[in-house]
Amino acid sequence: MVQHVIVVGAGPGGLTAAINLAGQGFRVTVVEKDAVPGGRMKGLTLGRDGEYAVDTGPSILQLPGILKQIFWRAGKQLEDYVTLVPVDPNTRVHFWDGTHLDTRRDLERMGQDLEKFGAGKGRALQEWMEDGRRKYALAYEKFICTNAGSLDYYAPWRLAPTLRFKPWQTLYRQLDSFFHDDRMTYALAYPSKYLGLHPTTCSSVFSVIPFIELCFGVWHVQGGFRELSRGMMKCAQDLGVTFRMGTAVERVRTEAGRAVGVKLASGEVLDADAVVVNADLAYAAQKLLAPELREGSRLSDGALERAKYSCSTFMAYYGLDTTYADLPHHLIYLSESARRTDKDALEDRTVDVEDPPFYVCNPGVTDGTGAPKGHSTLYVLVPTPNTARPVDWAKTEATLRERIPKMLEKVGIKGLREHVKAERYFTAETWRDDFNVFRGAVFNLSHTWMQLGPLRPRVKNAQVEGLYFVGGGTHPGSGLLTIMESANIAADYLTREAGKGPLKGWPYVPPMEDAGEQAPLRMARSG
Repeated sequence: MVQHVIVVGAGPGGLTAAINLAGQGFRVTVVEKDAVPGGRMKGLTLGRDGEYAVDTGPSILQLPGILKQIFWRAGKQLEDYVTLVPVDPNTRVHFWDGTHLDTRRDLERMGQDLEKFGAGKGRALQEWMEDGRRKYALAYEKFICTNAGSLDYYAPWRLAPTLRFKPWQTLYRQLDSFFHDDRMTYALAYPSKYLGLHPTTCSSVFSVIPFIELCFGVWHVQGGFRELSRGMMKCAQDLGVTFRMGTAVERVRTEAGRAVGVKLASGEVLDADAVVVNADLAYAAQKLLAPELREGSRLSDGALERAKYSCSTFMAYYGLDTTYADLPHHLIYLSESARRTDKDALEDRTVDVEDPPFYVCNPGVTDGTGAPKGHSTLYVLVPTPNTARPVDWAKTEATLRERIPKMLEKVGIKGLREHVKAERYFTAETWRDDFNVFRGAVFNLSHTWMQLGPLRPRVKNAQVEGLYFVGGGTHPGSGLLTIMESANIAADYLTREAGKGPLKGWPYVPPMEDAGEQAPLRMARSG
């Protein structure tokens, strides 16, 4: 009988698992190597006195109803721990030809804006959204909030209803069939980059991502996503979860093919009936599990080396003595190279420092808590290869440090260099060495057909009973939303094993009726 569960890692997957399990009556201990929760979502401070605070992981929240449901099933209210604020516009996308488009939940306004790209584009948006409404609930249920625990996932009787949506079609082709304009197509398809793919190699199933953002909006966590980490930890503590912070795990302990606890780096041994690991999948598998426990599986050394991984990112974090209040929270620049379909581009083999696509987060326009009054923060993401490619990272950093201020003029940010008071930069090596991300591939395993569903490493480990992996490397995939769903899957397995039945209120697909909710979800606690 499972009664005590150890969760390794206090990232969003580990925190979700802890809340789920404690809320269902399990005794839970979370062991985290850092002094603060969050994993890659823990954030960092800049400046002599730490006066600038920035996020280092996710910068958008999709489908807030999923997060609300996690708190609800544990008997808690999300609003008692964090404040969620809608962002408008969702994103301003600047194109290679000098034009730009604001994506937003106000579809009538967005449709009007689209007409500047050609007559009928607003109508095309309406038709694409109607197509998304028909597939959203089905796609979310069949492909995301399901455990994908066997090849029955591909059973014709199960997937037959989805065939009319042509999942074999590429995301590019699906979008182009409506818009017939690469600007619209790439503006909505750009999230495929964060799946380790390109719009021309990504399944149209993932059109559900831009649909969700336009239907339900994009949300920010007041105080930054590092505040979400703290709020989730506080909720778990209120449910009785024990946290061992600043405590590294050396390995998962097993006996007779079952996980029975962990051994800490200090030598201390902790016993448990099950172990949930929330860490970069490839790193955790190789560091925490003996090779013989992984042999012949997708987590063997050979399989992990052969797997396909996402790109990495170059990150620039700035503390500024000015604000850019006239610009949106999220900005993207799509250069001509974003449309490249040669092998070097599709496989992220080289660094583009001449005219790369990039993303900018300007959180101060929504939330001023990350900087002193009259100051702000910015962070810039430039896609790069991961460390499997032969890149001179020191040279890359030096080049992009010099060029980014000029690059930012393409999205309306001028005179950056003269306002920089603090700065920090990450390369793929930073992600690999400081955050324990295998190859620095921040979006984990690519979402190719051979790495989806039951062909992706599963949440419930097949070799070691009572061992579960949650995070971007397992099904259903990378991204904050899907990481939380992987933790829901783990909790569902464990509640069933403990004789408690299925996880309360799961699977859960937020109804589209909730899409009209715009008001901030306010924080009820103080301090």
